[in-house]
Amino acid sequence: MALAAAGGCSSLSPTQRAAANTVAAAHDSYIAGDYPRTIQLLRNSNAVEDGDRPTQIEAHKLMAFSYCVTNRVAQCRAEFEAILRLDPHFELTAAEKGHPIWGPAFDAARRKVAPS
Repeated sequence: MALAAAGGCSSLSPTQRAAANTVAAAHDSYIAGDYPRTIQLLRNSNAVEDGDRPTQIEAHKLMAFSYCVTNRVAQCRAEFEAILRLDPHFELTAAEKGHPIWGPAFDAARRKVAPS
């Protein structure tokens, strides 16, 4: 997963830096397999609202993956929809697309958000 550099990026405002730090902590929880904590960190923070666009996208992606692996596919899909509203051209990596849960959830979100 791409992760915005939280530490030394001076172009981030203090609130954006705090959001990036929260996403970094959530990423650590995700890597450790603590998916409920990943969701909790992001839901109980302003990371999604206060972050710059890459940080917002990363927050939604971490929540999407965490929801999917905890069998909450509707919430997973909703997070992917949020990503696609931020960036209509967002794509999962080739490895991520092949995942049996979030690959199809992402495709469903794309169909729902895509202009007709």
